[in-house]
Amino acid sequence: MRSKLLLLGLVLVGAFALGVGCSSMNKPTLETRLLALEKNALLRGPGLATLEADVVLAGERRRVEYRFHHAGVKEKPVLVLVHGTPSSLCTWTELIHGAPGVDGLARDFDVYALDNLGHATTRTELDAYSFQACADWVSGFLDALDLRDVTLVGQSYGGEFAWRAALDRPDRVARVVLMNSSGIARRDGEWLPEEVKMREWSIARYGWLLNSRSRIAEAVQPHFAEPVPAERLEEYYLVCCNADNWSAMIDLARDENGTRSADLARLDRPVLLLWGARDIAYRPERFAAEFARLLPRAELVLVPDAGHYPHEERPADVVRELRAFVARTGTR
Repeated sequence: MRSKLLLLGLVLVGAFALGVGCSSMNKPTLETRLLALEKNALLRGPGLATLEADVVLAGERRRVEYRFHHAGVKEKPVLVLVHGTPSSLCTWTELIHGAPGVDGLARDFDVYALDNLGHATTRTELDAYSFQACADWVSGFLDALDLRDVTLVGQSYGGEFAWRAALDRPDRVARVVLMNSSGIARRDGEWLPEEVKMREWSIARYGWLLNSRSRIAEAVQPHFAEPVPAERLEEYYLVCCNADNWSAMIDLARDENGTRSADLARLDRPVLLLWGARDIAYRPERFAAEFARLLPRAELVLVPDAGHYPHEERPADVVRELRAFVARTGTR
């Protein structure tokens, strides 16, 4: 009964919103508001870079536009940071540029952080999004900039985009870091309640009409071990105000379930599994352990007192582990 009332409420709100001409937040406005946050001041100065390229996405060649941030030292090891869903490249600000107690990666790496296909400020849109299309997006970025000996760093859904891209572009990828990554098939009972709704509710695609800061806080906080800072919640709220970003999130939630997990045995690059020990979405004893079993060259490091977003909760720990991993695995 409660679900039916929620659905009815969503229909009524949607009808009202359409009647008064409500529209989703456009991408230029979204970009301006993300960069206006104080935590992103070091991104705001240079702004985001734009790159147009011809890329094959899910079998179709398209002219696309990348939005990304580039920082660091040329001729140093290349890092490409791939965020999760729903999120933006702003999730990496502290890791790249540092913060109190955090020595940023830009000091000794050549760092690229891109907004993913169907996420954040990306203008390129598809009628339907998939994990493979998003992986193709990452692969296309490596091709367009001719990046080689890359360390791909991906978190959550971004982890799956990254490891698929590493399989598809082995000539460009030297090593992979997966943080709380998707890609292992889930069993019955392993889906979170909000994921079940996204996967099963036919009207879920219009959920952006009911987006609010309080709903975002309610959905995000269980994935953090400590209270989420207001500006981080604002980032999640803003990216969910765009209808295409929301549709991509729904499509990916419905596409998820380990369809390429058998390919992990072919990923012969060093892989660091850097996992929040308190993750409730992909529990380390189940999902990280399965990645470690399937990947031929994987090592697992748990980040204590962190949930699904260790790079946001424990950036100093993540930076330290990233540096150590690249140093000990050397060059190919």
